[in-house]
Amino acid sequence: MIPMGRLLTILVIITLLSACATTTKVEMIDVPHQAKEKDCSIEFYKDNKPSESYDVIGKIESHIKKNIFFGGTVQLEDEAYDELRSKACDLGGDSVIIDDYIETSAAEMGHVHVWATVLKHLE
Repeated sequence: MIPMGRLLTILVIITLLSACATTTKVEMIDVPHQAKEKDCSIEFYKDNKPSESYDVIGKIESHIKKNIFFGGTVQLEDEAYDELRSKACDLGGDSVIIDDYIETSAAEMGHVHVWATVLKHLE
């Protein structure tokens, strides 16, 4: 049998480790482009698409969860945009279209699941 003190320590560690998690899947669609810096400038389109011509160079699916007691809340325009920006910059993209997203909370966990398309603007 595990001593009560050790069991409590294990439970606290598990709780802290599960406080925040991000899982992201990136699919490159076009030929590889030169990657940009992680914090490059990316324009986001949630309710419309850019008017200029572009190529679709990738698809991103990201699931972000946070425990409100240990990591705060999670929102599309904050954590999800940061994750999408990082991945779009890796692909060499110029902008991101938010195809769909779900923001939910259950008990102490907040979730954002987002599907997005990465664009390279034609010059």
